[in-house]
Amino acid sequence: MRPFIPGRAAGRPIFVAHRGASDRALENSPAAFEVAVSDGADMIEFDVRLSADGLPVVFHDDRTGRTAKENLAVARTPAARLRAVRLKNGEKLPFLADVLEIVGGIVPINIESKAPGGIAAAAMALSKAGYGGELLLSSGLRGECLAARDLLPGISCGLVTRRPSASDIAFCLRHGLSSIHPYGRLLTVLRLRKVAASGIPLLPYTVDDPAEAFALIAAGAVGVFSNRAQALREAWRLG
Repeated sequence: MRPFIPGRAAGRPIFVAHRGASDRALENSPAAFEVAVSDGADMIEFDVRLSADGLPVVFHDDRTGRTAKENLAVARTPAARLRAVRLKNGEKLPFLADVLEIVGGIVPINIESKAPGGIAAAAMALSKAGYGGELLLSSGLRGECLAARDLLPGISCGLVTRRPSASDIAFCLRHGLSSIHPYGRLLTVLRLRKVAASGIPLLPYTVDDPAEAFALIAAGAVGVFSNRAQALREAWRLG
């Protein structure tokens, strides 16, 4: 199994800024990433999809309408057209190269591939940028996790899943994945115990309530993805 999440301090849970500091700025926007960097976030998570011509775009949904001023299908729109799209906060829709420049290796990042080919495109962007910051890859697509192992074998990769099944655990162990990222609200004590018994680190998403986050950590999670990562980190510090 590959080493777990880079940047994790021994003995302390990791609070991952989900889509940037999305409690104080629009998710997956340059502003959200800038705020998370200024926070000194434990890690910043964001999503990657591909434009029609194969460039990695930082966006969660398959269409832009929820957080942008236009409603375009990302996978059917050329990069040049997507570069003209404005998010609802007025900023440009960011590409992976833009986010790598914003973060600049200052804090660890988690790139989650939402589409086939996303890992390969991310690998090219990382190489082109000469990016040397700490990095975790992830995807809910098993083929993308396998691509990560083939293309970037030295970088940790986690499997995103709604519930960590026996098949998920076996897949992670068989292919040396670093972690499982399940939906926090679907976790049961039994599933937590099964993952813990496997030795695979568990990092649930998306957990914003401190009591819920700390209960998951007490039950064996190594941390959580959160829209309120900085607030959770401070609440944990104050104890």
